[in-house]
Amino acid sequence: MSEFDFIVVGGGPGGCVTASRLTEDPGCSVALLEAGPDWRGWLADNTALSMLKHAPRKSSNNWGFNTLPDPGLNNRSDFHSLGRGLGGGTSFNALVYMRGHRGDYDEWAALGNPGWSYADVLPYFRKLENNQTFRDEYHGNDGPMWVEDLRTDNPYHDIVKQACREAGEPIIADFNGATQVGCGSVQATMKSGERWHTGKAYIHPHLGTRQNLQLMCETHCTRVLFEGRRAVGVEVIQGGQRRVLRARREVIVCGGGILSAKLLLLSGVGPGAELQAMGIPVVHESPAVGRYLHDHPAVTLAYHIPGDPNLMGISPTGALALLRAIRRWRKERRGMGATNFGELSGYFCLQPDSPRPEIQCQFVIGVALDHGRDVYAKHGMSVVAILLRPGSRGSVRLASTDPLADPLVDFRYFSHPDDLPTMVAGLRRIAGIMKTPTMSRRIKRDLLTEHCRTDEDWAEFARNRAGTVYHPVGSCRMGPDPSDAVVDARLRVHGLQGLRVIDSSIMPCIVGGNTMAPTIMIAEKGADMLKQDFKGAA
Repeated sequence: MSEFDFIVVGGGPGGCVTASRLTEDPGCSVALLEAGPDWRGWLADNTALSMLKHAPRKSSNNWGFNTLPDPGLNNRSDFHSLGRGLGGGTSFNALVYMRGHRGDYDEWAALGNPGWSYADVLPYFRKLENNQTFRDEYHGNDGPMWVEDLRTDNPYHDIVKQACREAGEPIIADFNGATQVGCGSVQATMKSGERWHTGKAYIHPHLGTRQNLQLMCETHCTRVLFEGRRAVGVEVIQGGQRRVLRARREVIVCGGGILSAKLLLLSGVGPGAELQAMGIPVVHESPAVGRYLHDHPAVTLAYHIPGDPNLMGISPTGALALLRAIRRWRKERRGMGATNFGELSGYFCLQPDSPRPEIQCQFVIGVALDHGRDVYAKHGMSVVAILLRPGSRGSVRLASTDPLADPLVDFRYFSHPDDLPTMVAGLRRIAGIMKTPTMSRRIKRDLLTEHCRTDEDWAEFARNRAGTVYHPVGSCRMGPDPSDAVVDARLRVHGLQGLRVIDSSIMPCIVGGNTMAPTIMIAEKGADMLKQDFKGAA
């Protein structure tokens, strides 16, 4: 087939959900296009090994962009992992199921986006979720995304919680319930100890049974095609050949926080002067395309805890523990082989009157820095400090008109004057947990911040160590003003027909937490909007 009702570009969380929900109507045909492979097998099922294999480097499963040199990072470039393949980032991320704070969505609505308050989006979080622990008004128990407690049986859950109590931090059982503040064990989108990505949840069950769903992997979309101001199809490279696919109703862009903006720019939708300078015919002037990119900057602390088999490290003890972990996982789907590495989290309000947490931390059961490429030959723990609500904004731009070229990604970390002081305050708060009696009697050495005494020391450390936690948003942001936003509250691209964006790029402000679950929610809601808009269409 070369003509469909809907063409969905991108097989990550946004695309998998949208294509699956649309094809619930047998009279609606959908092509789901994904540039990467549909990777399967036990290595793909294992949460830890799939991360170790794909996250640290560019590959057929990882777009792996290097950002522009960033003054906020002392002119360093950062490596940005980005999932390529069915499931997108969920095929090798840490699978942390975190929605953010209810105030995040109320802020979206207050910015002129009706229908996106917490009360509006909660039903979609419940719809997507099959929670194995919590059964209450905040959770769903029959959705496609399996959500469960980690099955690692790691005693460090109790150890870290005790340290948090000693530091005066509250302990929380459910980060997605009535409140978010506190420390506790995370839930993950895993099913019986296996990685449960959006391709498995939303697409695999329907391949071969829904004749109206066509999955096209290894298919790179190069541009959206228009007739006047209506999107009518896409050009793709498939098997080394260029071909055209037609859309009778809509083209839905689901490339994520970086690639959706890139595709719109290649298609002539964006800042007109910038497109003309590159020789790209302007289909529609949309100044906000590629602007307002932002992310959660993160800084990692690291501590040497010698010879502990419950922590990961490069040593004889670590090698033996790894072999045992893989053997146990293959037999029971339990133990360290079922880890997502970041097994516990914490949310901190830095001021007594803070309406929402400013800082998140992730406790990691090993010492790994620089996206896992810098692995210490020591047992220990890492703690990642994450700035939840950065004011800094960057951009996605084209490096060339070659659709296969990497885009220019510039996050401009710490360019807002409030961001670095907030990060410093968060680092000090987290370092205090690691100095409690429970942790200090285990830690042999602070590997990175022994020298930090003053705020200036911590600020310089942050500039030298900060980087991404892979949460790019905002480059196709939602809003009522076409001069300052790309899509409206129904995710339609302002000024065009037959074109929507349904993914994390539409977030007007980043949520205070991991962005996977909110992106799935966006797609659930976006698919419902499409069904409503085309209800009764022939």
